[in-house]
Amino acid sequence: MGNGFLTKLAAAGIPELAHLPHALDPEIGFRVRAKFVFKDFIEVAQPASPLRWLADLVLGLVGARNAITKQGHAFLESLLVVNSTRVQTDVLERVQESRRQLEVEIRKLLHEVSRIAEQALSNAKKTQEQGAPAVASALARLRITELELAELGDPHAASENVDR
Repeated sequence: MGNGFLTKLAAAGIPELAHLPHALDPEIGFRVRAKFVFKDFIEVAQPASPLRWLADLVLGLVGARNAITKQGHAFLESLLVVNSTRVQTDVLERVQESRRQLEVEIRKLLHEVSRIAEQALSNAKKTQEQGAPAVASALARLRITELELAELGDPHAASENVDR
């Protein structure tokens, strides 16, 4: 929307607005880098004591793999929940910060457009103020020149032009 507005302003035919600030780059996307790091929970994956390690080994040898598998699935599930929550939070923070930065860029751009428009208006007012007396003066000079030319060609025409 902002780029469309800038394009319309540039096409308005006003010389000052022809040199508008650069448009916003729609390909930038996020304006903030990701800040999260996946957590690996290696301290949870390693047994807390040599006794627990030995118990896991015995359970594996005895054939109680079902209990070990359940614990593994529970660990993977908690790992996925924690890391996906961290990813979701990071994306939300990036969206909010990117939006804030985009709003700042748009404000700066609109401020610059406003400054240029005010400058164009000021120039137009000066031109208008200087223009009316200048046009009147030029018309008076043209009338005098017309009278002089008429006198050279036909003295009777000069008196007719004076009446106009």
